This record gives sequence, C-alpha cells and structure tokens, in this order.
Amino acid sequence: MTTVFSLFDEAAEAASHDDREALAAVLKRVRESAATDPRLRDCFLAAFASRLDAAGGHPDPYAEEVPRADLLRVLSRNLPLLEATRFANDRLLSFLDGRESATVLSLGIGQGRQECDLVERAPDLRSLTVIGVDVSAGCLGAAETALRSTGARVGTEVVFHPVRACAGQLDESVWRLVREAPRPLLVTASFALHRLRDDEGGDTRTALFRRLRDLSPAAFSLCERNSDHRAVPLRTRFAQAWRHYSALFAAIDGTAATEAEKAAMKRYFGREIQNVVGAPDTERRERHEPADAWARRFAATGFRLLPALPSVARVRGGFRTRALPDRIELGFEDTPLVAVFVGTPDWSHTG
Repeated sequence: MTTVFSLFDEAAEAASHDDREALAAVLKRVRESAATDPRLRDCFLAAFASRLDAAGGHPDPYAEEVPRADLLRVLSRNLPLLEATRFANDRLLSFLDGRESATVLSLGIGQGRQECDLVERAPDLRSLTVIGVDVSAGCLGAAETALRSTGARVGTEVVFHPVRACAGQLDESVWRLVREAPRPLLVTASFALHRLRDDEGGDTRTALFRRLRDLSPAAFSLCERNSDHRAVPLRTRFAQAWRHYSALFAAIDGTAATEAEKAAMKRYFGREIQNVVGAPDTERRERHEPADAWARRFAATGFRLLPALPSVARVRGGFRTRALPDRIELGFEDTPLVAVFVGTPDWSHTG
C-alpha cells in the first residue's frame, strides 16, 4: 500500500528535478489519499503545492494571525519541550552563585521567560543587565515588562537594553555594549540561531560562536530543535521534516490544550513546514540542524560542553527527557526534538 509519506517522497523527487507535471500528478494522488493526521498531510501538501505556483509567495513562519507573544504563551503552557530553557538555567545558575551583579546577552529573547527564571532563582543577585535581542518589537516589550515585574518582586534591579535585530546582524554598538557590561556574562540563545543564513564569507553561525567566545562569557547556553533542514537535498530535508513535525503534531494532540489552541499551534508549525519544504533556498528561514552539528560547532570555536545533570532524566506521558554526556535531549516518544547545550570557554583551545 502506498503511504502518504511515500507519495510525498515522490513529490520531493519530482520537485528536486523541477518536474512540475509529475509533481502535480503526485499531489493529486495525495489529495485523494487517507491520512492518519489530515492536518499534517495538508500542511505538507500546501508546501509542495506552493512549488507549482511561481508567482505565489512563501509564508513567513512568524507572520501568524495569532500575535507571536500570545502564541508563545500557548506553546509554553502546553509543550514540555519548552522546558528546555529551564534545564539550561539549571546549569547557568551555578555561575551566578555569590554574584550580586551580572549580564545576560539573550539572542532571541522572546518573552524573556528564561531570563525571568534566572532572576527568580539566583538568590544573591541584586542587579542584572539584560541585553535582549529579538526581531519582534512585541516580544521585546513583553520581555522588558516581565523582567522588570519579576525583578521588583524578588528585589533585583533589572537594566534592560532592547535590540531589535537578528542575532547574526548585530552592529558594533551592541558588541561594545556587551563588552562594557558587568561580569559575569551569560549568553543565552533559545530557538533563534537556526534562522541564521550563511553569507558569501562562510558559516555565519560559526562566526557568531567565535565572536561570543571572544567576549569571554562565563557560559553560553543553546536550545535548538534537533532536525536537519539546513543544507541537505530536498528529499532528505522532507524526510527529516516529516519525522520532526509528525512527532510535534502528535505531541500537540496529546496535550490538554483546547481544540482552538491545538489548531493554532499546528497552523504555526504548518507555516514552518511550508518554509522548510516549499520555499526556495533564498527564502528559507527554518534551517534547523541536528544536535551533533551544534556540538561540533561548540568544540570548533573553543567551547567545552558541560555534561547534563543526571537529575533531568524522566518520562511523562509521551514526552521524555534524557541526560547525555554533552547535552540534554527532549523528545516525544522515540523522536528527539530539542537539544540543550551549555558550554564554557576552553582556554586550551587554539583553533
């Protein structure tokens, strides 16, 4: 029996060769097929169908009809995968022991949940400078409000510097601000760096890691999805995306979210699918990498990864958390979905 996956694999092969007639024929068969998750099928169908419309646009994953700040609240309330930032903080907090002041450079701050958690859980902290980087003005405003409110509640002064920009496009004034800010410096990057594209000069992600190490941070935490959508052929990218988003959609179905919330979350991830599979390379923003690639980048740029705390290992419902020698892995059933790393500068590194 031909499965929906097999049909989409045929579609990916046809699209790889720009065979529009074959692609249209396969998608017609997909429309007529039964699917375990019709919404997932329809998201991939829309992605491949967009390749037939040369004049059609490719949706921005962040142009959701639900405001991004509101959607992040829905996601954080329902998907344990977003606990990744708390696991990162479990490690970062040790660098704040006995410290009354510190700085956090947050690359992709969102609503500031990770930084608020640090403020709440660092007992000695009296002043925290937060340099928050995000492409969304709404998220920057929400982060500042949340951080100031949290700081007032626990007696920590928060000095907030909003930077509306992509993490890979910070100008020299921002780097100067970071260099002059109080130490220790913690760097956080949560679900943001996979959006960085390479330029003609090479790997922008590696270049950013090197620049961060040059700041001599006490620690650098990274939370990212674990899938390969960066620079692989379309068929491989589709197969990776099918595995990743099938698990995400199943995870959403298993939550206690309302049907409207589940639909909103799936629409959001559906727009990612359209970007991963349907958009040409020049327009793709969702360029996730496998966890091993991030681990190699840490090592290549002079960071030493800290071992995961063994206490994080647990399973609840279909969600699982595993402590590995160099990371924490979060997933749903048998599919790893998110990786959490915390690195410190390795001063023996000479590369």
